[in-house]
Amino acid sequence: MTKPCTLSFFSADSKLVDEQEIPLAIEVGKDDEKARLAPFHKFINQLVDAENLIVLAGSGTSLTFNQKEQDNIAPSMGDLWRICSDLDASRFDKVLKAVKYSDVAEKWDDGEQKNDIELLLSLCDSYLTLKCLSSADQECVEAFLKAAKVAILEHTNFVDRVATDGWTAHNTFVGVLGRRSPKQKRLKLFTTNYDLAFEMAASNTGMIVIDGFEFSNPSRFNPAWFHYDIVNRSQATEKGGAYLPNIVHLYKIHGSVDWVRTSQGVQKRSALNTTEGEPVFIYPSSSKYQSSYDSPYLDMMAAFLDALQKPKTALLCIGFGFNDKHINSAITMALRTNPELMVMAATKDPFSVNGSFNSAIRSQLMNVIKAGDSRVAIADCTFDVFASLLPNRHKPTPEESLLKAFELVVQRGGAV
Repeated sequence: MTKPCTLSFFSADSKLVDEQEIPLAIEVGKDDEKARLAPFHKFINQLVDAENLIVLAGSGTSLTFNQKEQDNIAPSMGDLWRICSDLDASRFDKVLKAVKYSDVAEKWDDGEQKNDIELLLSLCDSYLTLKCLSSADQECVEAFLKAAKVAILEHTNFVDRVATDGWTAHNTFVGVLGRRSPKQKRLKLFTTNYDLAFEMAASNTGMIVIDGFEFSNPSRFNPAWFHYDIVNRSQATEKGGAYLPNIVHLYKIHGSVDWVRTSQGVQKRSALNTTEGEPVFIYPSSSKYQSSYDSPYLDMMAAFLDALQKPKTALLCIGFGFNDKHINSAITMALRTNPELMVMAATKDPFSVNGSFNSAIRSQLMNVIKAGDSRVAIADCTFDVFASLLPNRHKPTPEESLLKAFELVVQRGGAV
């Protein structure tokens, strides 16, 4: 039974709201709330049953690793501000003054200035491009930006610090959605995260990841690999091959902590060589929209745009706040042009005006739902709660059952 937790859901079948038009909370762990959860489960089942299932995972999926009363493992935007300011406090203050951060930064209701790392990095980019700073300020901002990129990359490479029992949500999510029936297309998992959480979860659950990199060493990026598949030749017949059921296509839209650009192209960073090449990732700034017009980012976005236009397609946006302009445009356009596209946004506090969820997108989605469009739904829940509510239809094979029994014996320290 799911542990007690709270979820709010808004769809054409579930429009119960309070006086502020915020959907009513549902206590998931209570038996008497099952009827109110029915619309949520109905929509989830429709998503899972879709011929083409797309997942767009944002930073909210990684933030589930963070535990109360402990230092955050996965950095939030607030953490990144603190990390960048702690690199050199004196230099950080000089950068704030040089790019006139206080003139454009938003303020909280109490008048205190918001610490927006994305805005700061964007201002740094803009001032460096315009070359309107003094030589001393130009040098200071350049040094800060270079150090900030390195720090952001280091702090988003955290999967080795996650405890074994901290992988439950990711393992469940990848394991349930990744195993599709032979009649359905492979799960396409797009993520804006740099970390290796989904790769680790795939390894934990026996999934095979096709991420556009060759199965060789060095492993070079080749988008043609997304068009390949894997079959079990021992079970193949003359009429066709036996496609493996545990394949996931992973698209890292903003790059990855283990990608580097070398003279030989974009490669996965080898554990034996962590210094060669330039890191390949788009750090958080508004200029990331322009940065995405380069390979491999362009290849990833092209695949996302193409996937959204396929018939019988469902898009699950999980832990994503819709604060990426190029991604937002692709989704809103697809909703208008693809009548067979379903969209569900599930993240923390999507209905709060003070939250990080894009207010324009929230209004657009809620207005569509209010108009009776049954293709769209919004859920207010954390990633771990959402994963625990997924319908697991996979029946373990004898081999999987034997492996599970073996793992339990080993964990208990018994003899095999």
